[in-house]
Amino acid sequence: MRRLATALAIPLLLAAQAEAFQLSPEGTSFEKRLAQKGQPTGERLLGKLASWGVSTFGSPVHEEISNRALDCEGDEDICADVNWDPAQAYVLAGVRWNDDPPFRFEQSFGKYSGCAPGQTVRLVVQPECWARVFRDGKLRAQRGEALNARTAPLLVRSHFGDLQFLHAMGAADGELPEVTQRRILMWAEFTWKVATLKIRGDAIVAKQEIAGIPEVFGANGWSVQDLFALGNPNIRKPAYLAAVAFGSLLHTVQDSFSRAHVSRRQPAYQGTCPGAASAYPAPGLIEEFHSYSHQDSGLHSQADVRAAFAVNLSSGKPTAVDLGRALAEFYGRQADWSEVAPYIQCLFQLAPDARPASPGDYAAQ
Repeated sequence: MRRLATALAIPLLLAAQAEAFQLSPEGTSFEKRLAQKGQPTGERLLGKLASWGVSTFGSPVHEEISNRALDCEGDEDICADVNWDPAQAYVLAGVRWNDDPPFRFEQSFGKYSGCAPGQTVRLVVQPECWARVFRDGKLRAQRGEALNARTAPLLVRSHFGDLQFLHAMGAADGELPEVTQRRILMWAEFTWKVATLKIRGDAIVAKQEIAGIPEVFGANGWSVQDLFALGNPNIRKPAYLAAVAFGSLLHTVQDSFSRAHVSRRQPAYQGTCPGAASAYPAPGLIEEFHSYSHQDSGLHSQADVRAAFAVNLSSGKPTAVDLGRALAEFYGRQADWSEVAPYIQCLFQLAPDARPASPGDYAAQ
């Protein structure tokens, strides 16, 4: 079934350890083209990541969820292929962005083997530098340091700092659920407006009139292009950047169905979203956004592997794939944010007794 793939081509024509379900260590085809000759890929890279204590990459769970949302109906091997449909390569790059955002290495970050000041770092391109920055961020988080725009690179902020909402998690234990929810909705609005070309690639992120964006990105002078595509010459056309932003939103929604990230109630039988989104089945209400700071990384990883996704697929509607398909339908016809917002709000609706963030059942002993 490829009607949705055709619909997703519309945006292209308009513009002539960590905290997530796991990703494949293999980059998309154009990510590989960025890699220097001799860099480890595939199983060799996975072995290195394991030896460095990085558990974000392993099985291609995010890729499979995304491809199924984009109409892949094959078995696991087919739908988990990062290059299943070349037309969706930029969406997949966006899905991967939340765990591997490009950042420019600054001298103030420290001195690490494989890292050079001014270098743009991505996992596939500079794996040793990437892993050393990642590990340093983990140690800093364990010491209780505040990791934000003034103190840490984007990679560290995403996994251990103030940008953990990219993974549907609280930034710290005790964060109120309304705060995490507000930040997720902020990101959803921003990415949607980039995805529908309402926000241009040369626009300054911190100047966008979206509540919370100036506070999160105000210390940086980044353009949207800098944020999503720093150092990647393949992402130049507005529609490519739009697809990356849409993929990032998919990642956040997908992560909200990992039990290490979010505790949800079971969906109500035949329950639907409230108000303007009533045509769509409603997922279970959110009881708690977890925080990663005091979680056991091994326990966390067990909730992010393919077997955990298989449980979600068989645990009742709507699944993470169902929600992705609904969002892809909105994206394919470039729906306005005013139409999409009620649905996104439904996906992150809080239970009346929602709790502040904690490690949940994944606390380190």
